[in-house]
Amino acid sequence: MTQDIKPRAHLAERAAEMLSRRAPEQQQPPPHAPHMPPPSTVTALQAVPPGALIPMETLRDAGLLSAGMGRRPGRAQEEIALVQHQLLRQADEAPQCRIILVASALPREGRSFMALNLAGGIANRGARSVLLVDADGRASSLSRSLGLAAYGGLRDLVAEPRRRATELLVPTALDRLFILPHGRPVAGEGAPGGTAADAILRLAASLPHHIIILDTPACLSSSDASALAAAAGQAVVVVDAQRTARNEVEAALDVLEACPVLQLLLNRVRFDDGGSFGTADAGAAHAP
Repeated sequence: MTQDIKPRAHLAERAAEMLSRRAPEQQQPPPHAPHMPPPSTVTALQAVPPGALIPMETLRDAGLLSAGMGRRPGRAQEEIALVQHQLLRQADEAPQCRIILVASALPREGRSFMALNLAGGIANRGARSVLLVDADGRASSLSRSLGLAAYGGLRDLVAEPRRRATELLVPTALDRLFILPHGRPVAGEGAPGGTAADAILRLAASLPHHIIILDTPACLSSSDASALAAAAGQAVVVVDAQRTARNEVEAALDVLEACPVLQLLLNRVRFDDGGSFGTADAGAAHAP
């Protein structure tokens, strides 16, 4: 069965129209106090102090799903595992595909939740070492929910191209999982279009055996995802099944067109048992 498809408006026009209809997003505070050394014990925005480690409790508070001792993985974990396998297959076929961008059209579609669980799942299974990069840095970002807002990170690599990335990586309770925080503000940031992408490519070159997962801002509220798409080999676009419109998804795909492999992941799908994906208590995901 076919249907007439109306000509698509220019991306900028569509994005502006959608954003004008939406109220400003309210900032969400981090869910729990971080379990990291207090800021007073470290030099602000410098390298991670020796011995710093993100404990499992903090990872769970930030949204990482875990089955627990003697328990089978839940439905959401099984669905995420299927997505992980698909991403790893792509990474094995093409080196650039080990840089995975996780995006969404709009804020609060479950993008950071998915990025954290994809990274944690791959690391936990021992398949590859994983670096999860906070390329967002906003009020509800991974850096804040993991207690890393005061640490150096991606933006420091942008400002200082010769800086060693390894001194900014934060280890976690999962042996193969590391976090690169967002880092400090950079004067004139965003003016040179590919600066962040160049930093990611340098980072990937210095960690040739790691899977690198980028948690980016929403495509229709920031240009950052578009700038990073050129560096990534594959992108997962998280779509909230309950509220994201088709034209918003299409606009997000347009933003990410520089990335060679684009995949959609349907989030917060409701089932007969009342479960929904995107929270730690139930749900499922689909990646058509």
